[in-house]
Amino acid sequence: MSRMRMAVVGCGHLGAIHARLLAGRADVELTAVVDPLAAARDRIAAEHGCRALAEPRELVGIADAAVVAAPTGLHAGVAVPLITAGLDLLVEKPLAGGVEDARAIVIAARRHGRTVAVGHVERFNPAWQATAGRAGRVHFVEATRTAPFTFRSLDVGVVHDLMIHDIDLVLSLEPGRLERIDAQGIVATGGFEDAVRARLVFSSGLVADLTASRISPVAQRTVATWSADAMVFCDLTAKTVRSVSPGASVRSGGFSAASVPVAERAAAKDRFFADVLPCETVIVADANAIACEHDDFLAAIRERRPPLVTAAAGAAAVEIAARVIDALACVRFGRPAAGGTAFATPTTFQRKAG
Repeated sequence: MSRMRMAVVGCGHLGAIHARLLAGRADVELTAVVDPLAAARDRIAAEHGCRALAEPRELVGIADAAVVAAPTGLHAGVAVPLITAGLDLLVEKPLAGGVEDARAIVIAARRHGRTVAVGHVERFNPAWQATAGRAGRVHFVEATRTAPFTFRSLDVGVVHDLMIHDIDLVLSLEPGRLERIDAQGIVATGGFEDAVRARLVFSSGLVADLTASRISPVAQRTVATWSADAMVFCDLTAKTVRSVSPGASVRSGGFSAASVPVAERAAAKDRFFADVLPCETVIVADANAIACEHDDFLAAIRERRPPLVTAAAGAAAVEIAARVIDALACVRFGRPAAGGTAFATPTTFQRKAG
């Protein structure tokens, strides 16, 4: 098998991870890393024995594909010329900072026949894959994604930084058209929202309650799904999954808690999650989700098939994120609104681009 010539654009935190994993693959030749900061690109290039370039356009002719891990607002400006030049791309999430930029990437990929995948890495998390496989037709999703403040991704707010992961997971369940959004948030660190709670209601009847915060002292990434078949509780960080499903007596309609004799209820309580609603801890295979993302991207190029997360899927997540931000009512932390109103429609701290 010939080695794919690949490059990484952006030598920040995620770019460094992509470069390390790609450099370690037998089916990839990491030809270059790109960053306007000489110190950043020179350090990563020295670690992996590849070229250090200042401009993405210098990749033309020396790379067949690239990972775009530049700041979100630069994605379209980097991606569209590279697609036009014939490169296949894995673009980190979110696909772009605004809806029009996301659509421009989708259009360029279609026009030039290039593979463009989007780095919604949670799709490759084995805990999510186990959850989606057991969820059935989901009616309710509750996702919580919190993290301490990192001083990264300062060009976007928490909706594009964190919540968009869970927006993508919800959209992967094919919930239909988004019909209603309620969203509240807090601005604490500057010009963008730092904590948001949103309820999304879809035409299929699915309701998604999403919480995202990048100003939380506790890191958490959890998703719960409810359906007629199971309640599934997923910890994306610990990679653990628990499933509660209806037992035979519940499925048949024959179980009634009130009919259990009082003298037998203590024993029935102890056996409830074995007999009535069996609770199962699902075995989740350990895997590096970013490495799995690379596997899928490279296979999509070689097999000429769509990647798991297409550019169109990435653009759909950006569109929902934009609608959440449009619906968002925020308060500035430590500065209550005049007149006793707790929340006000955001203006100056709305998205500045796109």
